[in-house]
Amino acid sequence: MTMKLRLWALALTGLTAVSPLAFAEDGQAAAPTRPPKSLKQVGDHWTPWEAPQPTPESYVIQRGDTLWDLAGKWLGDPHLWPQVWDQNRYILDSHWIYPGDPLAVPGKPNVVPPVVPPAAAEAQPPAGGQGEPTETAASTGRSSETPTPATPAMIQLADRHDLQCSGWVEEKREPSTLVIAGGEFEKSIQAGGDIVYLNQGRSQGISAGAEYLVVRPDHNVVHPATNEKLGTFMQRMGHVRVLCTQEETSTALVLGTCEGIAPGDELLPWMELSGPTIERIPPVDRCMEPSGLAQGWIVDGGADQLGSVAGGNVVATDLGSEAGVHPGSLLTLFRDNGDLPRLVLGQAVVLTVDGATSMAKVLHSSREVRLGDRAEVMQQ
Repeated sequence: MTMKLRLWALALTGLTAVSPLAFAEDGQAAAPTRPPKSLKQVGDHWTPWEAPQPTPESYVIQRGDTLWDLAGKWLGDPHLWPQVWDQNRYILDSHWIYPGDPLAVPGKPNVVPPVVPPAAAEAQPPAGGQGEPTETAASTGRSSETPTPATPAMIQLADRHDLQCSGWVEEKREPSTLVIAGGEFEKSIQAGGDIVYLNQGRSQGISAGAEYLVVRPDHNVVHPATNEKLGTFMQRMGHVRVLCTQEETSTALVLGTCEGIAPGDELLPWMELSGPTIERIPPVDRCMEPSGLAQGWIVDGGADQLGSVAGGNVVATDLGSEAGVHPGSLLTLFRDNGDLPRLVLGQAVVLTVDGATSMAKVLHSSREVRLGDRAEVMQQ
C-alpha cells in the first residue's frame, strides 16, 4: 500500500490538468472529470496514455500547458481546442494531459474561395483551332453513347475499434453465467495472445471454436435531465475463441482486447458489427434550421465517463428505436441557448441501437460537446 501511494504521489508531480475553467464559454464551466488511475512511467515522465513516438514536428507538452492555451497559440482561437485534441486521439480525456507526452500540431484552418471559371471560357474556339475540323463519333468510329457514371465511393464513418471497443446501455441488467475464471499465467489482467479459462465446459454446451465477446458492467447511466436511471453501461473488453473444452471448464485464446481482461468479466456470443457508410456527409453550420425529427440528449460519455468529448469519441444518447434511428442515422449535436438561437456543436453517426438508447460516434465538433447537450436526428 505504501508503495502504491508513493507511485501515485510521483505521478501527480508530473501531471498537468486542463482546468475546467479553461473550457468555459458563455459563462459556463465544463465539469472536470476524474483523473486516470493507471499511470505508468514512460522514459522520464508518467502518463496513463499510449502516446505515439514523437516526430521532429511534434510538440512536447510542458508543465502548465492546456489544450485551450495551445489552440490559442497555434490556431489563433482557444475555442478550437477540439481540433488539437482530434489530432492526438491517444489522449482519451481532454481534461488531463501530461508533461513529456508528444502532441501533433494541427495546421491552421484555411478558407479557400470557390473557383469561378472565367466567363470568357464559354466563348473559346474548339480544341482543334479556328476553322479546323474536329473529331466526331462517325469519323473516329468511337461510340457516342454516354458512359455509365461510376459508382460513388462510400465514406466509412466508423472503424473496427469504434464498434468493437465501445459499449452499450443495458436497460435491464441480466448477468451472464459464463465468465472468465482465470488465466494461464499469474497475471492480474490478460491481453491479446494470452490463454484464459472459462467457468463452463462441455456439460454446459461450450464447444471448441466458439467465439465470445468479453464484457464488463462499468457504471450506472443516469439521465442528465430527468435523473432517471437508464441502465448499466456495458463495456466491450475483448474477443476470445475456445480452443478446447473440459467437463466443467474451457480453455480459450484471447484474440484481441480493448482493455485488460480480468477474472469475473462476462462473456456473450460474438457478433461481428459492420460500420455505417454514407455517400455524402451533409454539411452542418450554425444557421441550419431544426430538422423536425426526434430530439434527445447525450446521456453518457462511455466507459471513461467523459464529461466533454470531441470528434472521434463515442457517446450514448437516449434516441432509440422508438425515435426511428438505426445504425447509420446522422445526428446534429447542439446546446440549448435560452431565447437565443441554439448553439450547433457538431455531428454524430449512430453506431448501434439498443432499445431506448443508442451509441453514436462524434464525427466532428466546432467546440466541446458535453454530457447533457442535445442530439437531433438529422437524417434517418
